[in-house]
Amino acid sequence: MKKTLTLVMLALIAGTITGQEPNKRFQRLENYLNECGSYNIVHRQSATMRGTIVHSWDTYFQQMTLEEPLFNEDMSEAEREEIAASYDDINAARRRKSAEMVDSVRLTFAHLAAEASESYCYEYHKGNIDTIKYTWVYRADGDTRLSPSPRFKEWWQIGNARELVNFSYDKGYDSSDKAIVEKASYNHNLVLQSNITPDKMQTFDIEAFETHINPALKAFKKLKGAKAYPVYWRHDEGFEDDVKPNEGLIRREVRYGRPTYGLVTGTHYFIPLSQGKEAEALYKQLIDQAYDYVNNHPEQLYTYKFTSRFSMYNLEDVVVGRRYKDNDDDYYISCMCDYDGYHILAITSKGDRWIPRDWQKLKSYINGEKTYRKGLEPKGKKE
Repeated sequence: MKKTLTLVMLALIAGTITGQEPNKRFQRLENYLNECGSYNIVHRQSATMRGTIVHSWDTYFQQMTLEEPLFNEDMSEAEREEIAASYDDINAARRRKSAEMVDSVRLTFAHLAAEASESYCYEYHKGNIDTIKYTWVYRADGDTRLSPSPRFKEWWQIGNARELVNFSYDKGYDSSDKAIVEKASYNHNLVLQSNITPDKMQTFDIEAFETHINPALKAFKKLKGAKAYPVYWRHDEGFEDDVKPNEGLIRREVRYGRPTYGLVTGTHYFIPLSQGKEAEALYKQLIDQAYDYVNNHPEQLYTYKFTSRFSMYNLEDVVVGRRYKDNDDDYYISCMCDYDGYHILAITSKGDRWIPRDWQKLKSYINGEKTYRKGLEPKGKKE
């Protein structure tokens, strides 16, 4: 499935704007990382304020290996030895797999260094400490060295970069957890030039987009047991809430660096778990219609995430329509599947977007005060 999806995405990229394609060797590396299972490559397409279309492939990896296994006090010596032996085998396999993945990245960057406009490599190794950083840059207009050096910068910090790949890896000992901790990040960006100049860019047209995807949304509403609920989440300027266990929010997005006000309205579509086969089929129709719209409107600011099914237990923004002017609204199509069923949020955000905890069950959220739909109140709480 992943290989098929990758081929489809490459075909889509080849047909957009100028027909430029991502470096095939990096794409093979990304396929390999996906197949390893530890890395999950996320692919997005965005229209930017510069009038460019940017494809990004990103992933993050973290692994912790305990120094020694944890034993229960009542375990026998034989049980401890058996667990220790199994633990050593598992850790050895994890270390080997991690080393193979890092070596694959190292070889790919080394092989492609000669093709780059600029490439950078830094490695430090001592005992249990490893630090690796690679950057590969290809520019469309010559090989003149940039000043200052773009070493390990993000794509938007490098002028004229048509394609940029960054990899960072750190391994070290964490004394508080008594464990070896490994962290890695991979970022690949391809910048495609459109015929839209920055002054012609526009705010995402919410009304036109919703008209375009309406056939899919109507089909969802026709499924047995499906419901559509209004969304109303508001926080006024000066009100504070936070994203912590047992706090009011699961997500907090601030426009200008500090919380101000926010109002989120729209529709929450719910489909029972029993309609899973039909819901997943309609999801493909929804994302196809959404992609058709954004791919044909490079003059509107958006981000589209390539997916193939509902996200499990994690609310995922599939389409984000961005504002061009400060007083314009943002727009989101977000999807998730949980133990109750399938959820689609089609929402407009004025100001900051705060997503309240238990949003699936709420009638409203106003300055921290939650009103639940009938029968969905937490135990001991009645609205």
